[in-house]
Amino acid sequence: MKIVFFNRTLMSGGIEKCIELLSQYLYQNNEIEIVFSHADKLDEHIVKILQQYAKITLLEEKQIQCDICVFCNIYFDEKIMEQIKANQYFLWIHSKPREMPNCVLDNKKIVDRINKFICVSQEVKEELQINDDRACVIHNFINQNIQELANERNPFKNISDDILKLIIVSRLSTGKGFERVELLVQALEQLQTPYKLKIVGKGRAKEQEIRNNLEKYKGVEFEGYQDNPYCYIKNADYLVQLSDYESWGNVMTEAKALQVPCVVTDFPSAKEQIQDGENGIIVKREAENYENIVQRMLQEKSKLKENLAGFTYVNEIDKWEECLANSLKKKLASQ
Repeated sequence: MKIVFFNRTLMSGGIEKCIELLSQYLYQNNEIEIVFSHADKLDEHIVKILQQYAKITLLEEKQIQCDICVFCNIYFDEKIMEQIKANQYFLWIHSKPREMPNCVLDNKKIVDRINKFICVSQEVKEELQINDDRACVIHNFINQNIQELANERNPFKNISDDILKLIIVSRLSTGKGFERVELLVQALEQLQTPYKLKIVGKGRAKEQEIRNNLEKYKGVEFEGYQDNPYCYIKNADYLVQLSDYESWGNVMTEAKALQVPCVVTDFPSAKEQIQDGENGIIVKREAENYENIVQRMLQEKSKLKENLAGFTYVNEIDKWEECLANSLKKKLASQ
């Protein structure tokens, strides 16, 4: 079976990571092609990673034939659907669909041509408002070698156990809550709590502004993009994710799989993964007393970590395979 994944960009973002992790499962038994449309939004390092599993194609004016086309964002048009000829079209939704202006969900002709809507969380499915069996929930994948990779090295190796070790793995951009991160850092310093915050990731337009705001604090270190963020997560006391919104938040699942509690904001899908006071701490997105949050982090660290002992995460490849198998059956029935 030939499967095409279409995304406008191929950069160091969450969607590209999801395509990579799913392709690791699918490429051995399927022909995978990853198609993008914006030549100016291309990270050669990401392309090199994806090329292990797929052919990479710039769409331009090409015509592409496939069994299934998976659109990985909600920004494409009928012209692109005509260029990528597929027996079935899937829409893989990684964002809050009804709050995105000018997306394909406003186009009934396109919506009617979508055979499967794959939502990364229950909250996204509810927002989708597609009330038929075309919509399903399949949670995003995490790296199947995460435990092995997490043991490769310890970036916190020379830091005392008395120091609170924090990790952020995120694109450095608007909406990722770095203004809240600064409030957390200020509270740590106000309480004179010894800490080390490592930030893994890079950004685009906002990266330098975020760096300027946080590099003035001695406990903050920017690590840039890392192929293996898992060793950072495993050796931290907390993963911090203070975003305005995440449709799922893979990094929270990764942290739980590595028995690391999370400090997250109260976006709806966070509550599908984190139970406040049991496996993490949930912070209000509105005004919050971060000194209280720091005190909770110190007091609850051991309990939260113990509660995560034995947590395992199984990637939902069976759900993807079921969708693909049903698509193949429909193809054969129509022949």
